[in-house]
Amino acid sequence: MSHQVNLSSREIATGYQSIVDGTDIDWMLLTYDKGSNDLKVQGQGSGGLEELGEQFSDGRIQYAFVRVEDPNTQLPKFVQINWCGDGVPETKKGLFHNHSSAVSRYLKGTHVVVNARNEGDVDPDLIMKRVRNASGSKYSVHGETARRAEPIAPVGTSYTPVGKVDIAALRKVTTPSAKVASLPTIPHPPCILIFFFQGLGTSTSKRGAIYFHICASRPATIRTETSRQVDNASLG
Repeated sequence: MSHQVNLSSREIATGYQSIVDGTDIDWMLLTYDKGSNDLKVQGQGSGGLEELGEQFSDGRIQYAFVRVEDPNTQLPKFVQINWCGDGVPETKKGLFHNHSSAVSRYLKGTHVVVNARNEGDVDPDLIMKRVRNASGSKYSVHGETARRAEPIAPVGTSYTPVGKVDIAALRKVTTPSAKVASLPTIPHPPCILIFFFQGLGTSTSKRGAIYFHICASRPATIRTETSRQVDNASLG
């Protein structure tokens, strides 16, 4: 046997539509048919919550749909009552949650759902209190209208639009180059002059001289000097 509840009865659909349409019938009570999971209409009436409250049984699982008048707005509101009596066997209570959810999906437009297990839970005054609390408007005991809600002010912000970015202006801005640390000046080492005289002797005549100019800071160079007088005595 399937554990899903069956709400396909034509009588259920007719009773539900009659209550929604505002006919003389204002409540309908459903129960299981012969121990199965098929729901059927157990009773209907026009006596409101007071009459409906007398139909619940301690050893049954029942579902009620009733139309009431909202005392705040005088508009019709619909209440669903899921009843699981204290005397229901534990084996049946396990299906109550799933089945009541399926009934809620079927009874569209319900404003208040009441889960009950004894007579105190279906007291008309208690149910109507829940209807008033669920209403969108609240009224005082003196019949004064509800205070109008203050409009919500827009949230402030410190954000300021920057407008369109001028790409041309950005390109004109040159990024200053970072300063490069200057390297310490290293004094050039003394150059070494090496003379090679052309010929031998002690003559002080003009002689061509070849000297090597060796310096650590640049490659060694070889120069030929023919116009400079070289004094052998000064070199000696």
